[in-house]
Amino acid sequence: MTHVTRLPALVSLNQLGFQFANGETIFDSLNLSFDRVPTAIVGRNGVGKSVLGRLIAGQLNPTAGSLTCQGNVAYVPQTFSALEGQTVADATGCAPALQALARLNLGHASSEDFDTLADRWDLPERLRLLLDEAGLADIDPEDLTQHLSGGQQARIALIGALLGQAQLLVLDEPTNHLDTDGRRWLMHRLEQWRGGLIVISHDRQLLNHMTRIVELTPHGAKVFGGSYQAFQAQRDIDQATAQMVVNQARTERHRERNRLQREHDTIQRHAASTLKKADSANVSGFEKAKMKGAARDAMGPVRQAHQTRKNGLDAQVREANAKVLPEACVVVSLPGTAVPATRQVLTLVDAQLPWSATRLTMALAGPVRIAVNGPNGCGKTTLLRMLAGDFPPRSGQCTSHVSSAFLDQQLALLDDQRSIVEQLGLLDTPLNEGTLRSHLAQLQLDASRVTRPSGLLSGGERLKAAIAIALWRKTPAQLLLLDEPTNHLDLESIEAFEQALRDFPGAIIAVSHDHAFLTALAPTHTLEWHGSGWQLHPFSAGSAC
Repeated sequence: MTHVTRLPALVSLNQLGFQFANGETIFDSLNLSFDRVPTAIVGRNGVGKSVLGRLIAGQLNPTAGSLTCQGNVAYVPQTFSALEGQTVADATGCAPALQALARLNLGHASSEDFDTLADRWDLPERLRLLLDEAGLADIDPEDLTQHLSGGQQARIALIGALLGQAQLLVLDEPTNHLDTDGRRWLMHRLEQWRGGLIVISHDRQLLNHMTRIVELTPHGAKVFGGSYQAFQAQRDIDQATAQMVVNQARTERHRERNRLQREHDTIQRHAASTLKKADSANVSGFEKAKMKGAARDAMGPVRQAHQTRKNGLDAQVREANAKVLPEACVVVSLPGTAVPATRQVLTLVDAQLPWSATRLTMALAGPVRIAVNGPNGCGKTTLLRMLAGDFPPRSGQCTSHVSSAFLDQQLALLDDQRSIVEQLGLLDTPLNEGTLRSHLAQLQLDASRVTRPSGLLSGGERLKAAIAIALWRKTPAQLLLLDEPTNHLDLESIEAFEQALRDFPGAIIAVSHDHAFLTALAPTHTLEWHGSGWQLHPFSAGSAC
């Protein structure tokens, strides 16, 4: 007899439920367990992936059921929050131990310092090694995180999780801000990780390194063994099977309804014949009345039985249909603001970027599409912010000749205390409320979400809200400045956004580490960082990596 070894559960969810303060229920009777098998949580924006991650990390409490966790959990959220005065040592959780070690080296250590250090005497060396491996060789533990790029901050957060004494890592969209080298480093580190791992992601490359996929849907959770490709294949089979069951239920309902109608017509004809015979029958009036009453009463139970049967058939169709996930229908409506081929868009004359010695001279005209390419920390976001007018150049000139919209990584366009509809109203959107709500619904932002404070939306929903605010304000943009615009979006939304941008008649400058997204934009040029400065050249397929 073969014995199957089961790994002990690190996290167990029993009839778990979670409800927001406004009464919206996002989970109801969720039963799951997670062990040391690398697991990905996938699903469309708004189904509760990040909420589940925060529940597992202990940042939220269930409103129903229970969640038990064995061991420590290290949680890395989607967005790094750089606090004023926060150092790299603070952000990685190493500061107390490093300070204790410094006091020990000076001969001033206390018993509490020894407790703080425990067995982490080699922490400075381990931190330095991880910083170097992550491409942060120029960054020291004393450096302030607020001066780092988004990609560097993301690596710092991941290093802190890896250095902690956790039995389980929960990573929410960990590759969002990482360049190619950063992603390669993360994949390598996760392959070496020997604890439990839960990844919430839409990154197909990362998902294919997982060996279990948990899909969250409005109907609950489904667990699939294997990589993301295997999950997609099995999900397609399950969807096709569920749709076949629906079709069979509908066919059976149609056939049965026709049979019931024939049966109804036959009984009704017999009743009519009985009534006719009663009129000509040589019987007493009492008997005639009795025969007619029986004929008329026969139809009541038949109609009731038929209606009960029809209700049962309808219920079967509804039950079968509930198991079919609705096809995503995400539409991004961009303003039709064409830029003529001869219209100047941007002019930079020896413009020196803020916080940099880099200078840039270029003139852009017409509906150009520029893919900005460079490693974390080279100044891509700073460049976009200068082009958007958020920062003036340190010297030289930077002039925008058309209206622009800047979609930044931190979604600064959003006021977390206000709803999307409220913010667009304050920005004098030219769209009437009906048209606006229709556009938002096409982004899968329904009535309950567009009136909810933006801070209560999921990461993907917040990005969609920022897209709406950037594009549907009073003055439509002729130039879109996009900084990692696909971060947090589900795959269906990314594809819809790509399609909308392909049809956009204006100019686009996009920073992204998503090769497929940049290629889908059909760029005309690439603006690349080469160590000593930026170089603009015609786009080639191999340059959008």
